[in-house]
Amino acid sequence: MQLQNILFPVDFSERCQAVAPFVQSLAKRYGATVTLLHAIPPAPALYMDMGAVYPDAFDPTPVAGILESRLRTFAAEQFPHMKTICTVLDGDPARVIVEFARNNSMDLIALPTHGYGLFRRALVGSVTAKVLHDSPVPVWTDAHACEPSHRAHPQPRRVVAAIDLKERTGRTLETALAIASDAGAAVDILHITPEGFGSPLISEMQVEKAVATAAAGNAVVVERETTKDVQIVTEGESIASVVRRVAVLKRADLVVIGRGSLQGNLLERLHAHTYSVICESPCPVLSV
Repeated sequence: MQLQNILFPVDFSERCQAVAPFVQSLAKRYGATVTLLHAIPPAPALYMDMGAVYPDAFDPTPVAGILESRLRTFAAEQFPHMKTICTVLDGDPARVIVEFARNNSMDLIALPTHGYGLFRRALVGSVTAKVLHDSPVPVWTDAHACEPSHRAHPQPRRVVAAIDLKERTGRTLETALAIASDAGAAVDILHITPEGFGSPLISEMQVEKAVATAAAGNAVVVERETTKDVQIVTEGESIASVVRRVAVLKRADLVVIGRGSLQGNLLERLHAHTYSVICESPCPVLSV
């Protein structure tokens, strides 16, 4: 796996500080440059009676210098003796992050999420959810880095690859195996099939073939206790709950999932469940 440029959006929150060691570990392992990006959101509308009044144009120039200075301090504290770039831009944070990644050849976006529930996310939106939807590159995120229940190690020792045998399965497996090979970690393959879909025997053979293809050239051990562990049928349990259960059972340090395409049957792909998986996972999640 090649990671030369990592984009780390920073809002100076406790969660950003909590995930910084994970970003540092990644950057050191691959010799990558870390770009710290802070986005200054546009001024909100002011509502009077039944109408919206927008304030005069906001000039972010004065505050941008202060924020860039804070970014440099953050970089010196969290990424000492490492190559970093500090950038402050104005605009909608999610759009700024995605466009910067696309226009500057970033290989990975690493950011925390606040893990909001569905109702709150519908009200206020989520930068993480928007980035996951629009990002042209893999996204590493961690919803619980600063909580006592968090159990991941900055350098993965056990990786769970959750697949659904759809179009991005190969890329998901290749990424998980490459990361495990680079970190000296073991890999567990979790195949999720919604109840009533597919034959267990056929699915098992497909998983074996997909793993064998992805493992070519990656010197890493793919572990399963029994062949029954290859496929887990949800039977009423949510996909996010299944992933969490296996991650806890295996004491995983990283879960790798595929975001899939924007088309297709929602029941047949992990893409529709990506944000829920991230919110429930006890360890970081890399979506590719």
